[in-house]
Amino acid sequence: MKRIKEFDCVKMKNDIQAKIYAETKDMSFEELKTYLNYGLQEDPFWSSLQNRH
Repeated sequence: MKRIKEFDCVKMKNDIQAKIYAETKDMSFEELKTYLNYGLQEDPFWSSLQNRH
């Protein structure tokens, strides 16, 4: 029986990487640091790690 693939995690990873590249390709180093720090602050997993102490 052939199984139909409902979710392609490699495609999702590539799409996310392409989106991040498009958003950051012309940023200076300082702008990139700000972008990454903002992304970390909004990440629920990262927040849960920070609140563990």
